[in-house]
Amino acid sequence: MTRLFRAPAPFSRPPLARAPRPRPSSARPSSARPSSARPSSPRPSSPRPASLLAAMATLAGALGAPLAASAEGTLTAFTSGYRSLNPGVQSGAATGVPGSQIFAGLVLIGADYGAEPYLATGWEVSEDGLTYTFRLVEGATFHDGAPITSADVAFSLDVVKANHPFGPAMFGKVETVETPDDLTAVFKLSEPAPGLLLSLQPLLMPILPRHVYGDGQEVKKHPRNMTDVVGSGPFKVEENNPAEKLILVKNEDFFIEGRPKLDRIVFPLVKDGLTRMLMVEKGEIDYAPFSGAKPTDAERLEEAGGVTVSKDGYGAVGYIHYLEMNLRDGPFADVKVRQALAMALDTGFVARVLFGGRAEVGTGPLHTGNPFYTADVPRLEPDMEKAAAMLDEAGYPAGSGGARFGFTLDVPSWALQSHGPMAEYIRAQLGKLGVSVELRRAPDFGTWVSRISSFDYEATLNGSFNYPDPVIGVHRHFDCDNIRNVIWSNTQGYCDPAMDALLDAAAVEQDFDVRKGIYAEIQQKAVADQVFIWMPEEFTTTILGARVEGAPDGAFGPLAPWDEMTVSAE
Repeated sequence: MTRLFRAPAPFSRPPLARAPRPRPSSARPSSARPSSARPSSPRPSSPRPASLLAAMATLAGALGAPLAASAEGTLTAFTSGYRSLNPGVQSGAATGVPGSQIFAGLVLIGADYGAEPYLATGWEVSEDGLTYTFRLVEGATFHDGAPITSADVAFSLDVVKANHPFGPAMFGKVETVETPDDLTAVFKLSEPAPGLLLSLQPLLMPILPRHVYGDGQEVKKHPRNMTDVVGSGPFKVEENNPAEKLILVKNEDFFIEGRPKLDRIVFPLVKDGLTRMLMVEKGEIDYAPFSGAKPTDAERLEEAGGVTVSKDGYGAVGYIHYLEMNLRDGPFADVKVRQALAMALDTGFVARVLFGGRAEVGTGPLHTGNPFYTADVPRLEPDMEKAAAMLDEAGYPAGSGGARFGFTLDVPSWALQSHGPMAEYIRAQLGKLGVSVELRRAPDFGTWVSRISSFDYEATLNGSFNYPDPVIGVHRHFDCDNIRNVIWSNTQGYCDPAMDALLDAAAVEQDFDVRKGIYAEIQQKAVADQVFIWMPEEFTTTILGARVEGAPDGAFGPLAPWDEMTVSAE
């Protein structure tokens, strides 16, 4: 018995006021039984069907005539620096933004968190949740003209599973990918994985060319991640000079007719946040996702007019900040010390003053916008006297001059608009408690990554993406098996069998209400153990110039394809 995939209950939000993306007219229907035909209009204005089943399992053969290709100019964005253009081996927005333009995925995720066809025209899921059968677009090719086949899908999953920082969490339950023919990929799972479809969009599982990456070289360090990159998405790499700029151009043979609409996208290297804001104000940057704008920048830009500052499109990202402590030895190995420091830091003050009241106060490992979030967690209200008493009890009494102990706080080179002020606040506030904090500012991203991933640090400010399903972005920080020399894994060294049991139960539970209850326990335990000290959530914005239209409006926002974007003439 098989069933067409239905969106999980937690993501049944109001539908977008637009229908699913059109498929190429050459694509064959899959063997999945379609629930309804797609709208015939290539740019429909009617609402998406009320049933997500119709939106997600509708097949390409039901489409009307394809759009004619159009050329809509050059879009200037920016990059703050990247080490790879392959999101299959590197997480984060620096790689993910351009990578999602260069590579396609099996599905896209809409604003309602439902999966929509992309390289997969449709799919079936077995009743037991252990078999997913995908049918691919017929005639889709990589940028070098080679056909995209089910063998590339199987290869890509293996690459991501083995190389992505949280590949095992996403795809650990996928035992094999069978390829009965070139257009059919059958995922066989050992256990149900309710978040699987959310992991199959281009940011998390790009479809990679097996004929390029399957040459025996280590994929994570493969030269083709940066040179002569061959992708499967709407844009191709024309120029890649990481020290200066990245230029992407229209893929004329993209498998969706009439897409992309832009001729090219230019990503100049702009590391400095102030320079970036000046370029935005002058109109030299048309589109700035993950802009790095401070609240004061946003206020100035909004008052000046001519641009739109938007917080939309980051729901699936769920960008949270936290103070990460190396739990292996020293003061941070004692939960009482961690709790005392948490009581000394008034994160509500940080949100109000440093973030201008535009950021939510973080309460635990899940972003406040996550479907599984709960506010019902242990709360340690700011109280310097109680914090001092807890340090006394933990064996760190105030000595000569009130000193207790000290540590080095590593400050990342990225998101400095947030990390910089928070680091200064932490140093000042903990100093009042007799805990001296030395700030060590990383000169570049690689230096910070090397220190944290090798566990050669005492504490660091950090931040990560939740992603809509906690299996993707949350489990990685708490699972004993994920203590690895890989950034944004369990680098702090937390391990508790009770937490592992909760994570394992949540990962396979298919009933949303039961699953949400398990995640409530996970959040409560993470906070009680003070695994991190959660800081205010990131003030994440996109700045759009007046000439920009068609920006992605799904749950992944700018981390989705920009194939519908246009830039009007001056």
